[in-house]
Amino acid sequence: MIASEWERCAPWVEAALGYSGGTHDLADVRAMVERGEAQFWFSANAAGVTEVVTYPRFKSLHLWLCGGDMGEIVLILLPAAEAWAKAQGCTKTSTAGRVGWSRVLEPLGYEPVAQICMKELT
Repeated sequence: MIASEWERCAPWVEAALGYSGGTHDLADVRAMVERGEAQFWFSANAAGVTEVVTYPRFKSLHLWLCGGDMGEIVLILLPAAEAWAKAQGCTKTSTAGRVGWSRVLEPLGYEPVAQICMKELT
């Protein structure tokens, strides 16, 4: 990971974490990237984090956190991540996020297959 790029892009990653249900904080994500458990993608005005998920029947690249310029996410980060995923033996990609992502990703061949709901147990 390029530390200066991480610092520059951290606000976008942190903003995306605001929609993740509190599962991780920025330091957790950085540690995952540094350990090779997650991948950090960046462009001039956007950033994303992915992770490879190995299921019994296939490997998938999970598009976990994205933020910044939507055009750069769609035109730069996603194609780069998808090409890398294929080289790693992934046969699918997945994502979970706000409903609005479906509108952005459907024209790119993504299909909604589930919706995640979360409840805080107090």
